[in-house]
Amino acid sequence: MRERFSRESKACCIAAAISFWSYAPVSADCRSALDTPEWPRIARSIAALQLCEQIPVGPNQTVRFQVESVDFCSVSGSVSSVTARALLTCEADSEALFQTPPLDSQVVATITLDTVECRIRDTNLDISGEIGALLSGLTETQQIARDWAQSQLSVLCAMYR
Repeated sequence: MRERFSRESKACCIAAAISFWSYAPVSADCRSALDTPEWPRIARSIAALQLCEQIPVGPNQTVRFQVESVDFCSVSGSVSSVTARALLTCEADSEALFQTPPLDSQVVATITLDTVECRIRDTNLDISGEIGALLSGLTETQQIARDWAQSQLSVLCAMYR
């Protein structure tokens, strides 16, 4: 059980990484996090994400997790919305009994947060294709993603207060 929770919590690392840069004040317009000074640190955090490793068998190794865009926008007052898009490629272990071709998916993580209340209002982790179908079978993934993002946002809020 503990191993499963650990594997599932990795899925929500993307949400946590997003909340790292979304705590900063946001202008009325949307802007990309890719152009911020914090981006290298965020990219390293995201690069460590191992979504594919949650799949018990089959394409359970993350070969590529490439962030294409991360945009955050002011929704109203202290509420911000963050959307990250990434390409994910999973493949089977070279020693697996059944070899499968690499599978590509797009990952879209969306978070709505309140920076004054230091609270995640909503999260959604959407993974397309066959990998998405496999990971969506893990029923706790969305809630774990939300809980993880909230815990990371709480840590950041404590640092800035």
